[in-house]
Amino acid sequence: MVKAELNRKSKSALMIVTDIFLVTLSLWLAFTLRFGMWFWPNNDQIWLFVTAPILAIPVFTKFDFYNTVVRFMGHKAMVEIFQATGLLVLLWVLTIATFLPFYLDIKVTFPRFISNEIAFPRSIPILFWITLLLNVGGSRQIAKLILLTPKTKPTNKPIRNVIIYGGGMGGIELATSLVHQSDVNILGIIDDDKSLEGHFIQDHKVLGDREAIERICAKVNQLEILLAMPSMILKQRKELLKFLEDKNVSVRSMPSLNDLASGKAKISDLQAVDITELLGREEVEPNKKLLTACITNQKVLVTGSGGSIGSELCRQILPLSPSHLVLLDHSELSLYSINQELSNRCAKKNSQVTITPVLGSITNKDLIDETISKFKIDTIYHAAAYKHVTLLEHNIKEGVINNIFGTFTVIKAAIQFKVKNFILVSTDKAVRPTSVMGATKRITELIAQGFSKKQDAENKEQGKGTSFAIVRFGNVLGSSGSVIPLFQKQIADGGPITITHPEATRYFMTISEASQLVIQAGSIGGNCNVFILNMGNPVSILSLAKQMIFLSGNKLKSTESPKDESGIEIKFIGLQHAEKIHEELFIDENSSPTEHPMIMKAQEDYCSWKEVEEILGALKTQSSSEKDDLRQLLLEFSTKKNKSN
Repeated sequence: MVKAELNRKSKSALMIVTDIFLVTLSLWLAFTLRFGMWFWPNNDQIWLFVTAPILAIPVFTKFDFYNTVVRFMGHKAMVEIFQATGLLVLLWVLTIATFLPFYLDIKVTFPRFISNEIAFPRSIPILFWITLLLNVGGSRQIAKLILLTPKTKPTNKPIRNVIIYGGGMGGIELATSLVHQSDVNILGIIDDDKSLEGHFIQDHKVLGDREAIERICAKVNQLEILLAMPSMILKQRKELLKFLEDKNVSVRSMPSLNDLASGKAKISDLQAVDITELLGREEVEPNKKLLTACITNQKVLVTGSGGSIGSELCRQILPLSPSHLVLLDHSELSLYSINQELSNRCAKKNSQVTITPVLGSITNKDLIDETISKFKIDTIYHAAAYKHVTLLEHNIKEGVINNIFGTFTVIKAAIQFKVKNFILVSTDKAVRPTSVMGATKRITELIAQGFSKKQDAENKEQGKGTSFAIVRFGNVLGSSGSVIPLFQKQIADGGPITITHPEATRYFMTISEASQLVIQAGSIGGNCNVFILNMGNPVSILSLAKQMIFLSGNKLKSTESPKDESGIEIKFIGLQHAEKIHEELFIDENSSPTEHPMIMKAQEDYCSWKEVEEILGALKTQSSSEKDDLRQLLLEFSTKKNKSN
């Protein structure tokens, strides 16, 4: 193809030569059409044909004809062709009538308004313009069609049958960007506007609304749906994906408008549909007062700052302008990564926030005391914990030391050095726990409540001590150990997908939303309230697995036809040790609303400080006992009925 063989200068030279020929041809056609016979200019008339192309090249150059990439030529270029050809004809008429007679020994008597004699009819300029528009404009449209149409289909790449969903500007731009890709066969466009059915958009027929997809699937194998509606609201997108999930199609999507506008992505950068779109929700506008109350102009410490929740907390805290942000984590790599990320953000936005990374464990009392006292911390977000359920079942002692006694160390230091706010990040697995992880997190809740109770009893001046808040929520999408990355890998490997129980359900929330709500819940205040984030309805893990299979373009392996080996199999492997079928968020069903619609306050009894001391003492003395004995002790302490005090 020409575009592959010639450089830019050679292409421009070829276009100039072509335009010289087309201008001459257009003028000749004008004379021929006017006289109704084949026209051949005489010696004097030949100058009419010489003048036209001489004028054409500078005019066309002025209108950037030779800087336009023909295969991407749009409406603006066609308007410029209209203007340039009109100007060329006008200049040609003026040159012939005004200047040419002085240089030639001829009498040029052109239109009647110049002389009583006529050398050629007055209709010639009009016919010249019409033929010029057709030849110059048409030649470029033909070239565009040739350049955008693949000459041959590749033999080493399978042809992808695709349908573009959305007939708006996103769909038009996507069709334009895909039409020259030789391995893509665009079958047409689907749009929910039924009035468009049967019409053509960018040379592609509108096949109907979403109901037409099933009909097309019956005729075409391996159909791919390309979502070209980047501005579609989340609710509508979820409805559409729900509709598509059992149609045996793969679904990919255009980048978001934000990514397109910022230059992070191009129209053609299609991406797999993020399953989190099916689980995420329209986020409620944050309460700015609650967001800033514990952060702005204050010194903030985030423990576990390199983890999934901790790192997102840091990302959301940074724009709220703390005077100092201290990052604490025991993982060198995680701490380095989040510190580099936040420092780069500060540099780009010229932020004055001081960021200090502290490498160490929350079990190191000297380090915790030094960090809190040295930096005069005002607010602590305590996200440091071992959270992997299965791992902690095999490492109970480490879970007790880190989750329970590490939290005890941080809370005790917070009270000692008069930290204003302490926010404990908890989990739904702390409610009536069956796992070591859940039990350790429930005991950390009891420690926070017990310390708060003890502090209130000892402080005569109410409101002068540390304000405690416990924030409890379920699974966050994209966190380490999440089921979604596991399912994605299993699908990529061809299956099977492993599920513990067909009725298993879990709560899900995006890390971004959870972190934002943790910050706001911590600002509501009160006497060590337990705040529950509104997680919405629990999600069936089986349904989630099926959605991921369908949206990846695969089908579910049939259990009715054992001989059919195609598709992704789902295997039920039984509940793992300490796992629940359903998770819970409330110990008691009593709850009350708060000033934020997505945050509820649980009505739960406290343990006395004396009871907490007994628990800690027993765990400390039993830490060297057998694993099963220690596990039993944890579950006993974490599920005991709290006494109202």
